[in-house]
Amino acid sequence: MANEGTSRRVVLVSTDKVFLQETRAAFSASDRIELVTVEASVTELRGEIQAQACGAVIIDMDASKLDEIESLQRVMRRLEGSAPIVVVTQEFNAAAVRMLVQLQIADFLVKPITTADLVRSCVRALQGPGRQDNSEAQIYSFMPAAGGVGATTLALETARQLHNSVLRGASTCVVDLNFQQGACAEYLDLEPRFDITEIENRPERLDRQLLDVMLSKHESGISVLAAPPQPTEMRSFDTGIVVRMLDLVSAYFDNVVIDLPRTWFPWTETVLLGSNKLYIVAEMTVPCLRNTQRLIKAVHDTVGKEVDPRVVVNRFEKRQNSGAVKQADVEALLGDHFAGGVANNYRLVREAVDRGVPLGEIDPDANVIADLKQIILPEEVLGRKQRQLSLFNLGGLLRKAG
Repeated sequence: MANEGTSRRVVLVSTDKVFLQETRAAFSASDRIELVTVEASVTELRGEIQAQACGAVIIDMDASKLDEIESLQRVMRRLEGSAPIVVVTQEFNAAAVRMLVQLQIADFLVKPITTADLVRSCVRALQGPGRQDNSEAQIYSFMPAAGGVGATTLALETARQLHNSVLRGASTCVVDLNFQQGACAEYLDLEPRFDITEIENRPERLDRQLLDVMLSKHESGISVLAAPPQPTEMRSFDTGIVVRMLDLVSAYFDNVVIDLPRTWFPWTETVLLGSNKLYIVAEMTVPCLRNTQRLIKAVHDTVGKEVDPRVVVNRFEKRQNSGAVKQADVEALLGDHFAGGVANNYRLVREAVDRGVPLGEIDPDANVIADLKQIILPEEVLGRKQRQLSLFNLGGLLRKAG
């Protein structure tokens, strides 16, 4: 049985000198986890990993090459389950994912990856399979009060903030439940891969292997589960399909952000009941705010008061023009349901959508980002200012594994 020292040792196998250097720098911030590097290809390994008696292994490889997959299999046979393996691969394709899932590796990441994502993956691998009691998936659902209010933009920015959060940062998946006109994948310039017809009649077919194939993965580390839009089809899928999909996503991701359609379906009630946070996205017009009031009542009438919808007013302006809707009017209409306003920054949003990138990639200090952070991550805004994950922050993250 491995002692405390060996159970906190991570072996990194790679020939990528830049990747090796960045990973060494990240792990050097921890005094609880020791990183050992093996500068070799997976095909060149003989007994180097077993000799280290480690707690986890990172293998940087090309999962599209059959000889490297076969070498990975040999390594796993030699380890006999004594250490979980995290695979870092150069490219994503369905065949490679199927093989990696069949091998039951602990996790896989696709380059380019952030050091923070790699550290989190290793921490989870060292902690072993299964979630801790306090680490259930947190589900954030966004419901538009009218068309064109920007719910998709806010949902995607929320996913980015959760993924990069110092306090909540972990694996994050966006689920686009607008099967008719969803745009989550397009907003991030991704190909929607979720083929719902494959599981329409047999929801039980959706397992981890099929889920991995159907996920679209953004270079930021966020995963997106979205079906190709079908603008001419108004279809209502069985509730069991949506429940199976969300159960599976929640089992493998720490944060789940759901972009809901305006139309209510038989499964909408189930999604609302399963959400930790429900945000209704509105704008500062009288018709939209009135419909928001109706939506709040509909939620309470349908699922009860245990679901507490919070309203985010997008394109929020603290204007005092005569006759225009003012902040005081919004607060009076919505009362305690008013979560806050997000500034009107059309230029930034338009550029992000056209380029297919998250808002923060263009301007991390933009007003719209700061406003949403106050709503989604108030503890970080009110406490110390959120920093990007530096080596010091990574050290704290690593120490959690101890």
